[in-house]
Amino acid sequence: MCRRVHRVAFTAALAATAGCTSVRSSALALNGDDPTPLASAPCASCVPTTLGSDVAQAVEKRLTELKAQGGPCSSYAAVLERSYRNGRIVIRPFMWRVGSQLTSGEATPNGDMILAREIDPLNVGVRTVGDLLWTLEHEAAHVAFKLGNGVTEDRANDYVRACK
Repeated sequence: MCRRVHRVAFTAALAATAGCTSVRSSALALNGDDPTPLASAPCASCVPTTLGSDVAQAVEKRLTELKAQGGPCSSYAAVLERSYRNGRIVIRPFMWRVGSQLTSGEATPNGDMILAREIDPLNVGVRTVGDLLWTLEHEAAHVAFKLGNGVTEDRANDYVRACK
């Protein structure tokens, strides 16, 4: 009986969260002018949340560090700070799919950002505050330096890596 209950519970949990990882993102391409908003949550368990105090404190500290470094670091810090101060950062509970790729964050040219707090609803993987900061910085670099998606992922990572 216990095995059957676990199987039913697992199946129900998987069904309830399946939309979270299969939703197609509607975020703007960084070089497009389409006013389509960021991805909307397809199910109740995907409802975006606010920044937790742990993440907010880490963002504040990181902004200070980036601005002190100057150059490209302060350039993408300015984007990150605008997004943060204007409440344009949304945290989704889990990663989602864009085409065949699992995505942890995306941004629009106006600085709207959305990122995943955890990898999936079954807690197969955990994202640390450091992982969230990396994603925020990566997305801010995309916006600051007008990097499109695709091959520029490495360029965005290079900016973040250089500012560590």
